[in-house]
Amino acid sequence: MVIPGVGPEGQQKLKTARVAVIGAGGLGTLALGYLAGAGVGEIGVFDFGPVELSNLHRQLIYGTGDIGGLKTELVKQRLLEINPGIRVNANEGLLTAENINGALGGYDYVADCTDNFITRSAINKACLELKKTYVHGAVYQFEGQLAVFEPHLGPCLGCLAPGAELQENQACAEAGVMGPAAGAVASMQALEILKLILGFETLKGKFAMLDFQTADFTVVELKKREDCPACGVKAEDNKFVDSLAVGFIAPEELKARMDCGTAPHVLDLRYAWEHDLCHIQGDTWVDFNELLKNGAGIRPGEEIVLYCKGQSKSAAAFRALREKGFKKVLALKGGIDAWAEKVEKGMTRY
Repeated sequence: MVIPGVGPEGQQKLKTARVAVIGAGGLGTLALGYLAGAGVGEIGVFDFGPVELSNLHRQLIYGTGDIGGLKTELVKQRLLEINPGIRVNANEGLLTAENINGALGGYDYVADCTDNFITRSAINKACLELKKTYVHGAVYQFEGQLAVFEPHLGPCLGCLAPGAELQENQACAEAGVMGPAAGAVASMQALEILKLILGFETLKGKFAMLDFQTADFTVVELKKREDCPACGVKAEDNKFVDSLAVGFIAPEELKARMDCGTAPHVLDLRYAWEHDLCHIQGDTWVDFNELLKNGAGIRPGEEIVLYCKGQSKSAAAFRALREKGFKKVLALKGGIDAWAEKVEKGMTRY
């Protein structure tokens, strides 16, 4: 209230604001805490799946007693403990091309706290169609990035990285992340949301690259691209890829096929040391880059199922292999984590 430019009028703006936060992980949990503490009146939390032990170094809103519980419900409980005067909407489940516009339609601003470019591209497309400004944050090991996109007026994610959803992009759990790096980006992300609500200058049209290992922070100007596959002049003619383009197979379905002797060739795309820790019986470990480069000895007509820890790496491989002419390829939905939860419950987790 005593900050110049905020005061009672600014606090009222925060109270009437509605913010959707997609992802309740390392970025989302901390950003959500700051938004609730600031008094943002209505907050939507979008995520799916349980808290895991490996999350806790960067998802400080959870504790060891929360392992196995749904992140969305736990976050809602914590936020209302921080500020019982706000409204929190917990939304459990995957956002898809069919439901994302409806899910985000009732909010003023969106915070993209996800960890893969497939979902980020879907968010970018939805915010473009809904004419919503959103704050993009990402973290990888010691590095972070931050941007504020107003895709219907200025540059969007597609202008920055056209076709990024087709490239390899590992989720935090697969690539690793330093907890405080996630915290730093999340704090900046929450601050950009608050500044948008209050009418302060933000990172609109700019892209911040943050290297926390060397303390090197760079901010560059972004330009709207006429050839952008999302917002460019020929965007309608482009086959803009969303998360539904990936063909998935459920863990239960794969197990049933394995039990009846009609199993496809199952390929593990994780690091070799991860395969040594735990893997699906009868699978084959392949080097991810070798697979994308020359097929790693896999025949294009062979029926294969790809898996990683979650599904971001396998989804990227799915797209790349389909481009190379592999027709009988699927990705294991939820990866080894889903397999361990739904099929092989005694499997070692990491």
